[in-house]
Amino acid sequence: TGCEATANRSVAVVLSAATVQSCTMILMTLTEAVATATGVPALYSCIGAVFILALFCYIFYPAYKCTKGGLGCTETILAGGEKSNCEGDDLLSLIIPAYNEEDRLPIMLDETLGYLDKDRHNLTQLFEAAIGHSHQRRNKSLIKYELIIVDDGSSDNTCNVVRTYAATLTSGDTIKLISMHQNVGKGGAVKTGMLRSLGQLCLMIDADGATDITDGLPKLLKEMHTMNSRGGNNTTLPPKLAVFGSRAHLEKESKASRSKVRTFLMHSFHFFVKALCSPKIKDTQCGFKLFTRGAAISLFTNLHLRRWAFDTELVVIAEKLNICVSEVGVIWQEIDGSKLDGGKLSLALVSLGMLRDMLCVRACYFFNAWKLQSR
Repeated sequence: TGCEATANRSVAVVLSAATVQSCTMILMTLTEAVATATGVPALYSCIGAVFILALFCYIFYPAYKCTKGGLGCTETILAGGEKSNCEGDDLLSLIIPAYNEEDRLPIMLDETLGYLDKDRHNLTQLFEAAIGHSHQRRNKSLIKYELIIVDDGSSDNTCNVVRTYAATLTSGDTIKLISMHQNVGKGGAVKTGMLRSLGQLCLMIDADGATDITDGLPKLLKEMHTMNSRGGNNTTLPPKLAVFGSRAHLEKESKASRSKVRTFLMHSFHFFVKALCSPKIKDTQCGFKLFTRGAAISLFTNLHLRRWAFDTELVVIAEKLNICVSEVGVIWQEIDGSKLDGGKLSLALVSLGMLRDMLCVRACYFFNAWKLQSR
């Protein structure tokens, strides 16, 4: 009603005024503190206070952003679906975040589904071993696949490409299209897909197909089996495990083709990952990661970051929740059309944003602003 709208506007004005007043008080306090600590004139103290306040807002912006919701989406089952209504004992979920991928996605889907269908028998055996002998599937048939393409607010024809592709699928596997109501970033898209998946194992895989799935998936499944065996499987619940595909072994080979700027940014990023997140994982950013169901729920329920650096927060959460993470070298190649191919300035800005995100993660967990749910 008109009265309600007027009341809401009044509340908004009051809150805005309160925010301005609070910021003014903070700025005055900072100015006084800077002047007292340094003995510089009031004008320079005010400039220093503005800089400190701006830096504070910049670092903690991701924390503010994740409190605003914004993960609304629409889910549509385009193919299959019957098998995925079970508990997921015989289901491998593949989560594919996609933003303006109308050109690269069909190629990736062809290669991925072709391999998965052709090698289904071998992958079934690896799947059974990966989930642990004490947690064998009740259904002894070959595994099914659940492909979840998360369209992150694309402005091109990505959604229609997925629908057209799903109409040609004859394998009986499931294809789901999740359309985000707005662009939320890769982290937000992967989180949404993971929490809506049903598989006992969940594989995150990039839409460009840069990681060779014929090499990577068997390696990750075998490593998960090794981790399961090492743990002894003496619990009643399936263990929470994650295996990250890694390109660390390719660094020396790729240096020759990288510019000095890219090489510098790469080494700088690795330094800050070790300092702010964890020294245990050499490559956090490879878009090829395998999670058990329990690990996926625990990690992505607690995930806050929504942009490029979300992988680094996953490592931090895993360590805090004692979720075992391993790293396996995979075959990877650069694919044309990368979202980071915007020139040196664009790459530097993205790198700066990722550093900001890592600082935000470290600060929020250090000051207990972000509390973890153990699920």
